[in-house]
Amino acid sequence: MVDPVLYGKIRHLAIQGVSQRKIAERLKISRKAVAKYYDGAHIPGQAQPRAPNESADKSEIKDAIRKYCEEHRDDQTRKHKINGHTLWRDLHHEYPRSEVTYRRYWAEIRGERQVQTRLPLIFGIAEAAQVDWKMSKVRHRGRDLTLHVLCVNLMYGHTPFKKAYPNEKQYNLIDGLISAMLFFRGAPGKFQMDNMTTARKKGYGKEAELTDEFKLFAAHYGVEIEFMNPYEAPEKGVAEVAAKTAGGILTPIIDVEDISEVNDKLLVECLHYIEHSGRIGNRPRTVKEMTLEERPHLTPLPIKQYEIGIHDTATVNNQQLFKFDGHTYSTPRPYAGKVIGIVAYSFRVELFYKGAKFWECDRPLFEHENRVYPEHYLYDLKIKPRSRENAFPLLEGILPPELDRFRKLCNSKNTKCYQLYMLMQMMQEIGRDKLLKAVDIANDNGSPTLAKVEQILLHGLKDAEDEPSMDKLDKAILEDDFYVEQREPSEYDSLWGQACQTQPKDKNDPDNK
Repeated sequence: MVDPVLYGKIRHLAIQGVSQRKIAERLKISRKAVAKYYDGAHIPGQAQPRAPNESADKSEIKDAIRKYCEEHRDDQTRKHKINGHTLWRDLHHEYPRSEVTYRRYWAEIRGERQVQTRLPLIFGIAEAAQVDWKMSKVRHRGRDLTLHVLCVNLMYGHTPFKKAYPNEKQYNLIDGLISAMLFFRGAPGKFQMDNMTTARKKGYGKEAELTDEFKLFAAHYGVEIEFMNPYEAPEKGVAEVAAKTAGGILTPIIDVEDISEVNDKLLVECLHYIEHSGRIGNRPRTVKEMTLEERPHLTPLPIKQYEIGIHDTATVNNQQLFKFDGHTYSTPRPYAGKVIGIVAYSFRVELFYKGAKFWECDRPLFEHENRVYPEHYLYDLKIKPRSRENAFPLLEGILPPELDRFRKLCNSKNTKCYQLYMLMQMMQEIGRDKLLKAVDIANDNGSPTLAKVEQILLHGLKDAEDEPSMDKLDKAILEDDFYVEQREPSEYDSLWGQACQTQPKDKNDPDNK
């Protein structure tokens, strides 16, 4: 082994003109080693790169793979591409090797290819924001719900914004962009996004044409909409990374009562990211510093906020019901038989009659959900008492969470709807908050009933647990279908004695003598 000291002696003697043979004799090393380092063509410890030696069989198989790929170059799509399994399936009969070997050779061939290069980009202050969707799941009141999270990132400061929606329809996309601009406190110069069918009429990329609604939205906020080239996800790499982050925030699946809980969680994560993230990529300062720097340069938002919704009309039938978007809705009694106007937004539905709004409710998230409210039917429930136990609004309608829980926990079979009706009447008399608080306490105590709620209200919410005993017959009227009075056997002895005293004496009975 020639070390640096020995190498230095070889080079020193070589520079003096000493022959290789004499250097070998003087240093007592082989002439082969002297010849290698004599002219300085090699440096000890520095390996020379060399091409790998492939066996003839391996070279033959790799040539066959290259030929196969060339023949089927035009027979592939974005989702149907040649892989190691395909090559093994079609070539292993002629070139017997395992599938693992084919996969390894295919990986080596792919590594020889020139990858598609990307030009690093830098954006000016308030110049652009990238937009993308991410699908994720939550558990909404015990049922799995697929949400679509809109991710918007300012390109200068890498400022993120995320908001979840039940679908990716146009009004949700526009609502998400408006929410992002409100969060950023201004509008960027342009939005860069995929070729979303909800935003374009026709064409792709730079040839895409905006829908009329999106043209109006862009004009109102003074922004430009720019579509990426088809199948070029890396062009909006920042939004792609933000979408993955959104999926991570909602993993594992969380339990929620409303989508607003998801959006609150996403908003908290965005604010935390802005506050605590350092420098991203080649940006010179932290996310927080660049966000504060960019904010004053964003385009000021217009005075009136742009709103978009689905506009429709419906005729309310004599059951105070109408159908919209595959769901059943109810209206207050005065609007039965009337033609009403409907405006549906991302999370709410508003009802109008002759230009005046008379009702508003949240929008259903699942199929076969209804928006039928028992409070719309209090008049009919009052004048038609025999129909209460079969009333759809009481059995399947939308109730406040406390009353809905009461409906699930109440054990009565034949009087449950009657109790719900009475509770709703009481809610109008004593106030919503006071009644629902009492119902919540009754629910927590288990097997809630109307009588328990009345006792809680009578003795005060604090003394709810010290409920006085009720007459069993009165309680059975509300809780059970019938009541049988229980007696001790000794009680029957006294009754039997009374019967004997009232019976006439028999003269022939020896006990009477």
